Amino acid sequence: MNKTIDLDMHKKVDALFVHNYYEQHFGIMQISAVLKQNGFTTDIAIGPREYIIKRVLAQKPKIVGFYCTTGFHHKNIATALEIKKILGDKILTVFGGPHPTFVPEIIEEEGVDIVCRGEGEYAVLELMQSLKGGTDYSGIKNLTVKKDNRINKNEIRSLCDIELLPHPDREIYEEVPYIYGNKRQEVILGRGCPFNCTFCSNHAFRGLYKEKGPYVRLRSIPKIMDELLDVKKRIKPTCFFLHDETFMLKKEYCSEFLRTYKEKINLPFGCLTRADIVTEDLIKLLKEAGCFFVTLGIESGNEKIRNQILKKNLSDNKILSCAKLLHKHKIPFSSFNMVGLPGESLKDVWQTVDINMQAKPMWAWFSVYQTLPETELAHYAVEQGYLEAANVSERDATFHEGSILLRNHPEGRKIVRIKNIANVMIKFPFLKAFVKKVVINLPADGLYALIDKALFFIFYYSRLTYKQGFFRTLHSAFSVARRLKEFS
Repeated sequence: MNKTIDLDMHKKVDALFVHNYYEQHFGIMQISAVLKQNGFTTDIAIGPREYIIKRVLAQKPKIVGFYCTTGFHHKNIATALEIKKILGDKILTVFGGPHPTFVPEIIEEEGVDIVCRGEGEYAVLELMQSLKGGTDYSGIKNLTVKKDNRINKNEIRSLCDIELLPHPDREIYEEVPYIYGNKRQEVILGRGCPFNCTFCSNHAFRGLYKEKGPYVRLRSIPKIMDELLDVKKRIKPTCFFLHDETFMLKKEYCSEFLRTYKEKINLPFGCLTRADIVTEDLIKLLKEAGCFFVTLGIESGNEKIRNQILKKNLSDNKILSCAKLLHKHKIPFSSFNMVGLPGESLKDVWQTVDINMQAKPMWAWFSVYQTLPETELAHYAVEQGYLEAANVSERDATFHEGSILLRNHPEGRKIVRIKNIANVMIKFPFLKAFVKKVVINLPADGLYALIDKALFFIFYYSRLTYKQGFFRTLHSAFSVARRLKEFS
């Protein structure tokens, strides 16, 4: 547990935010920035249930805000219930994030007072102002409120003008050195995604905000540069990571951003992209601006699954051409892949390994598909009879070792084994035949998971932060592993 936090345990705050992993969370940082801009105090709590409750009792916030993803929502509900049992009406529990947005019925859980759907900055601000003024908060837009034995489900407000938002509040993590002092600082250039991938919640968010304003929004370049210059001065990172691929869709914006970034920031950066928007000219611009790392989505090696079921609309040729250009210009890249998709066979999983063997990424990230509520793919899984309902259990929350779909799959264990040793085959292709014939039939699941973690550290984690150094990376990895045990 962080000693700095312990020393400042009794700092009273208006809002205490909770989330389940040791990474920056932009939704929380942005809400916190808006609250602080309007005179409210905030803090963050990351840790096991006992620690969260201890923080709540010590800091006496008016609200406890839980960022809630599908799977992890079980633990959040249990923590909120314990808090309510102790404090009752003296505190409000607010659940926001993807899961409450699309499963607002979570409000019926005993420990949940309020659900915030969609963007939360101004809904939470109105809630805090209402609590401060002693006025009724049951009709605030975006909120579903349980009060006086009634549930009030309010309409969704228009999308906010992101240009008017203050910079994200990175200081909320100041007492969590691993996050605040991380030499890789992350930045978001805009909001929204125009693509229709069925496994992602973006299309569901778009539906939620239909006729509520433009969904895809990019911040102005001067505003972004102002934030990055401030972060560079205060935190002194060695690199940034851009959590957007949509900025590359607008060529003029992208070119101007990269030129200005090189001129004013001049630090190495990593970014996301899509294989079908990458051209040689774009890669040259990225390289010249300081790009040292790229991540792109493959998702499945089977084109029918990728394009007809996942609606990625991305051909094998596009993926491999993109990989070839990245190799040509010496920009390392990683790929996103999923196993355990609805209707996926063992043969299909091998195709995902095969296309990565051809693309030769620095690291191929394989995760187990989980059914996110209200996504098109979740509905497809139910309609086709692969699932009775689009639910994710607590045991599946990590996206690493299993899912409801795989537990019902006759070759589910073999699929997870392939996932865990895929990078062995990608790095050492001559081993594929042996793995296919012998290894996946051996029940050494713990060993395969350990191999996956070791390769993750060697080929991916150690390179995420520009020239971080082996020992600093090792210390960082052990810190993350130790802290993650708090949630088990």
